[in-house]
Amino acid sequence: MAMACGGSTTGAQPQPNSADPSTKIVKKSASSPNRNTASTDLGHDGAEKWLRPTTTNDCELRQCEGIETESLLDAIRAQLAETHRCYEEAFKETPNIAGRLVVAMRVTTEGRSCPIQVPQNELAESKSLVPCIRKFVERSYPRPAGGCVDFQLPLRFVPEFIEADAGTAAPARAR
Repeated sequence: MAMACGGSTTGAQPQPNSADPSTKIVKKSASSPNRNTASTDLGHDGAEKWLRPTTTNDCELRQCEGIETESLLDAIRAQLAETHRCYEEAFKETPNIAGRLVVAMRVTTEGRSCPIQVPQNELAESKSLVPCIRKFVERSYPRPAGGCVDFQLPLRFVPEFIEADAGTAAPARAR
């Protein structure tokens, strides 16, 4: 008989069943060269997944703190210059269409653009213009410095003949 706390006696303690793995106690040490690689070993198996960097979805952030680089600005300007093709196609559908369109765009830390938003569109009668612009603008860009960057890109579309006549008046006829 064994003595328990408080001076009372108890019967023999039951021995754990060695066939039952839940009762088996396994000692593990960080210095032990023969560590068990079971998934329950918190210091070994699966640790690699915790060490991998996780990417943040910059498109869902409320605010960006990055800085645009010159190469990023040049790439965006080049893509915006290509949007005139979209206007030319829209002009074929809707003659004399003209106006301003603002594209809200975010470039992520990795240099990818998030889906664009169009907060202002004076050319809404064209159903093909915004989807076409989306094809040119939503792409990969050079990475901004220090995080994602937001842009408000105003685009003005007018037919060439209006642009050419802007600011000129017909000469007055002499009588």
